Amino acid sequence: MTNFYFNHDPANLPNYSKNCHPVQLFHTHQHDPYKRSMASKQLLQTVRDLGIALDADAIDLITIATAVTAADTFELREKAENAWSRQLHLHVPVTNENIWNSVEPKLSSLLNYLTGDQWAFTFEKTTMPMPKPKNSKQAKDKAKSLKGLNSVCLFSGGLDSAVGAIDILNGESELKPLLVSHAYRGDGSKQEEIKSLLSSPFGELSYSISPHIIKCLEGKTDISMRGRSFNFLSMAVLGIVSLRNANGDSSIETVIVPENGYISINPPLTRRRIGSHSTRTTHPYFLNGFEALLNEVGFHVKFVNPYQFKTKGEMLAECVDQDAIKKAVPLSVSCSHWHREHKQCGHCVPCLIRRASVYRAGFSVDASYKTNRLEALMKEKDIRDDLQAVQTAIIRLKQTNNYRSWLRQSGPIPEDSVIRDKLESTIKRGLAEVETFLKAGRK
Repeated sequence: MTNFYFNHDPANLPNYSKNCHPVQLFHTHQHDPYKRSMASKQLLQTVRDLGIALDADAIDLITIATAVTAADTFELREKAENAWSRQLHLHVPVTNENIWNSVEPKLSSLLNYLTGDQWAFTFEKTTMPMPKPKNSKQAKDKAKSLKGLNSVCLFSGGLDSAVGAIDILNGESELKPLLVSHAYRGDGSKQEEIKSLLSSPFGELSYSISPHIIKCLEGKTDISMRGRSFNFLSMAVLGIVSLRNANGDSSIETVIVPENGYISINPPLTRRRIGSHSTRTTHPYFLNGFEALLNEVGFHVKFVNPYQFKTKGEMLAECVDQDAIKKAVPLSVSCSHWHREHKQCGHCVPCLIRRASVYRAGFSVDASYKTNRLEALMKEKDIRDDLQAVQTAIIRLKQTNNYRSWLRQSGPIPEDSVIRDKLESTIKRGLAEVETFLKAGRK
């Protein structure tokens, strides 16, 4: 087990060793990259730039999210006994340590499900003063931009989030959202291009955890990012708190999570892909569990996925502004390998689903892909695995027609039989979209 120690003050951190990893939070003190790692260097400045006084609980939450993202990045899965499930103990400073220690078992269990690891937390009293809002003209203007907004919408720069923002802002929705974005390197420009297609006023909050590993381990970071949605949703909750304080309205609670129902469930295509290849970032079990935990702590938020029962192709075909979404398609990113070369591969599962959805919607223009001709992919042993897994799943499910059992393999599903039927129908239609795309010769 690796113990990760977090603190804003490097004087309160232990020395690095094989099983002890110190991480400095925020940039309140000088950072020595040879003695400790760093995460969320600029995040407190981003929060102060909002021009709004925030609650201590909201700062605690993004501190925890920073710690989770840092540990998820810094601990290599290859170090685990089974080369996948890591053991991580995080020592995190917060204002309300008693509250967080009381829900630690639930938090650990939730993250175990999300990432496939074994998490443990010890929460300690922080010595960091609460960040005060800036008094600059830019901060005052930012605070004014939050007035009148009544919701938060996750905005990643992906195709699903583009549909979500367009449906809200270019349609007749009563929601007036703050778009929350996490900007990895190369993502920001994509997000800005899509935002230019949105017609109604909206607020913006773009941030980065930006974890930097200690120099002695430079280049050795994990890229699976299974915990990324915990980070994203935590920042969305901070956005909700910002809107409440800016508008003097404690009833603001809605966080829109735009994700097609197939990827939300993401059932494993083969048995050997149950853990390592099947992300659970927006699975209903995780979203419901995180919402319940947050409400127990006192945040009172509501996560809403309006596309839980739609395929990606149906999202595109039914988007309220067809002109805008057609322009957004080549600007958006869906690829799981995007951050390696900043070009979508064209053959990973998200790319296959994306390409099938563009075909289903009847759009003629898509993004460029590293691999365009899928039939040639079968000769490439190193990169054909996802395509073969999809083809295997299509054949197996045609033979067994056991979609309900397949649905359960990604995690617990709601007891309500109507919801179960809808989820089953969604994953069935989603896989059928890919089959139709492959059969049509779009290779």
